[in-house]
Amino acid sequence: MLYALGVVPPTELIDPDVMRATLRSVMSTWDWPSTWGWDYPAIAMTAARLGETETALDALLMPVAKNTHLPNGHNRQTPSLPIYLPGNGGLLAAVALMAAGWDGARQTPGFPAEGWRVRHEGLHPSP
Repeated sequence: MLYALGVVPPTELIDPDVMRATLRSVMSTWDWPSTWGWDYPAIAMTAARLGETETALDALLMPVAKNTHLPNGHNRQTPSLPIYLPGNGGLLAAVALMAAGWDGARQTPGFPAEGWRVRHEGLHPSP
């Protein structure tokens, strides 16, 4: 439900107010142990596109088991699934979107405008 704005750029089909309400509902009611590692980057990308930068960071830094990255960088899901590459790729995609932004966005739009100094190299804005 959150991928319709975040991974996918805005379209006239998505009402930002409805998506913001969906995002807030997800953050307050989801059963976090049943999630997957790619859910946190998806939340972050949607929050960033909605201008909810603190929520974007909260999602990426949420201290729950499936949002854990091992010392070798792997996103661990369960003891039998120690490597979950969609979680790794999602994290990279989310941070790139938050740093490089998208068409028409301010510089580093996924991070709070105050108190953050974000620099990136070679990333292109998303649509």
